[in-house]
Amino acid sequence: MSIFKFLSDGYRLRCNNHIHNDKRHCNHKLNVPLPGKSFKIAKDPIECIETELSIKFSWPKMSFANSSVSIALYFSVFRSLPATEVVKIMKELFNVSISHDTITRWTHKAALDIHKNLGLLSVPKARGRRRTLTDETIFWVKGQKRWVWMTKESRFDSEQSWFISPKRSTEYARSNFNIAFNASPCLKNIQAVTDGLWSYQSALGDLGFNRDKLHKVYHGFFERPNNNRIERSWSSLKVNARRYRGFKSDLGLWSFVTLQIYLHNYFRPNQRLKGITPAEACGTKLPYCRSYWKLFCKFL
Repeated sequence: MSIFKFLSDGYRLRCNNHIHNDKRHCNHKLNVPLPGKSFKIAKDPIECIETELSIKFSWPKMSFANSSVSIALYFSVFRSLPATEVVKIMKELFNVSISHDTITRWTHKAALDIHKNLGLLSVPKARGRRRTLTDETIFWVKGQKRWVWMTKESRFDSEQSWFISPKRSTEYARSNFNIAFNASPCLKNIQAVTDGLWSYQSALGDLGFNRDKLHKVYHGFFERPNNNRIERSWSSLKVNARRYRGFKSDLGLWSFVTLQIYLHNYFRPNQRLKGITPAEACGTKLPYCRSYWKLFCKFL
């Protein structure tokens, strides 16, 4: 084998028999870390951003009432309204004057607290046909492309991992898969469905995944199985993100994606699961509340 490509944390080898056009042809590739080092693999989605807010604050020290904060977060998170629209609603309906910067900081703080206090959803082992669906898409931050990776589990319809990166490469696909496998180890033993992006095959191989038996690459919309379900999830995210007309920071994009994923997993009834959330279907123990909005506020 010889060096085919240099990576950010290693290099990629390719079989020398790729030059042949007969039975000897082999295009096998292998990633190797740099000498004395290991691959960069994230274990938590928060590792892709800086978690420092522009202005540090804590909930108890704010001059606004808890009811004002919770109502503003309801419109910002559950209804996916941009900060300027939330400011108008708070002023016209509740006569509370809040700047849009304050609403933005509340949203960022809520995403960080929900992720810290609630954590990733862990799905149990289950009988029957199940698989993971993985895909990536583009969002814009200050006019620059950001790739959002996501892995979804089919049985409980839960969104298991997500990661944000400045480009598409094996390094970030590897981190996305690793986050899902750490949160739910049983996912490493079920079928993984992806598109033809080679980064997925490379990343699964680096993590010791059985690619030959469990990795399925789909090539068209009508092929079965396919990634149509996660494509619909992207569509829902894009529709909600369209109101923001782009994001001003990586923290803003991460907060938006994080809150939408936690909303899907813990606080939004799922019609595929007969009106319960993926967390309830997995048997996750949560405090009893009369509404999902009040349950959301308990984790802030």
